[in-house]
Amino acid sequence: MLRRTLPAILTLLLALLAVGCSNSPQNAEAIPQLGPRLPLSEARQAWIARILAQDPLYTQTSQPAPRQSNAQIVAKHRAERSLDLPDAYWATWKDNLDAFNADAAQHKEAQRQRYISTFIDQLNRADDLTLERLAEAPGDLDPASSRAWKNRLIERYSRYIIDSELDRPIIDAHLQRMALMDRHYGVCAKDPDCWDRAPQP
Repeated sequence: MLRRTLPAILTLLLALLAVGCSNSPQNAEAIPQLGPRLPLSEARQAWIARILAQDPLYTQTSQPAPRQSNAQIVAKHRAERSLDLPDAYWATWKDNLDAFNADAAQHKEAQRQRYISTFIDQLNRADDLTLERLAEAPGDLDPASSRAWKNRLIERYSRYIIDSELDRPIIDAHLQRMALMDRHYGVCAKDPDCWDRAPQP
């Protein structure tokens, strides 16, 4: 939706996120409430499909590849730390990183699906003329409608960015796995900078 204006909208979004805490919610423009969900005709279904096909988050099939693989990360730490530890220790480290990445990806995908569900629900509440214009000629929307749909995009995307951040349980589970790994292999006796070290007062 509104593909040509999307970069500008996302730039604005980043600016809004940066200064959001300094602005009072009362100063934000209210987004008009949408009406009830409308029956899904064949035409409406086609318009909604066309709108969704233009949304980057909807069409995203995978997360960008990391700059380093987990095997490379572990190999780098192994070379830097020079500890007398068996291969099984470093294999466990890689497994822990794989588990962390899987948890993080699952969490982010859940938030992407939430974004998509919200978007589809909003589109199902738009009237036929609005849907047709959003799908085929968004520039033909009247100024108020255009502004409202841009603001809905900003709201959806900002919520996705905020909620996609790793939550505490995922981080804590990773730290626990790493601590148990170091405890099992007695790493703290060899390196005070281990994962199982006591918290600093």
